[in-house]
Amino acid sequence: MKKINKTVILSKNYQKWLTSLGNEHPKYNSSNNKYYNDIRMSLLYCQDGLCAYTEEQLCDKELIKPENWDNEKYTKTLDNSTNLINGDLEHFDESLKEKQAWLWDNLFFVQGDINRKVKCSQSIQEILKPDAPHYDPYKYLSFDYKRNLFTANDNLTQEEQDDVECMIRTLGINANSFKRQKIINRLVKALEKD
Repeated sequence: MKKINKTVILSKNYQKWLTSLGNEHPKYNSSNNKYYNDIRMSLLYCQDGLCAYTEEQLCDKELIKPENWDNEKYTKTLDNSTNLINGDLEHFDESLKEKQAWLWDNLFFVQGDINRKVKCSQSIQEILKPDAPHYDPYKYLSFDYKRNLFTANDNLTQEEQDDVECMIRTLGINANSFKRQKIINRLVKALEKD
């Protein structure tokens, strides 16, 4: 799970609105919020079109190019034929959703099944929050190429390893290991041809 830099919010309308809210946000109403599309496309831009947790490709790279934005909002029309697949706006810490539902620092865009079936409203620990200043995937994670799974780095303390393993399960980081194996196999074959 790679580190995500969310310092750029391409939707200046959403950014102004968020600043105006203070500590009490309107109730979360998903895609009915007028900034929902701007938020998800801004997140996908920061995440390079990938699920924040599994790194599954969620949209065509053409959709997240900066040219699709004016100074205020996302301008490209998204319709049913658009290649956004099964993605959801995800609240990393569900406990913030009731009072700060639109907080940028708590939002990611993730593959839908990961959000609805794996993580749901499980409690979290900040150790694997992908945009946290302390987060370093090389420090916290190892990759087992034989099993095609992420594990906690052996260099961590036992307590840290337990926390990382818990968050690997909670965030569903290994949930799409079959898809990951297909991607790895395709990349290896491409490298062998070169």
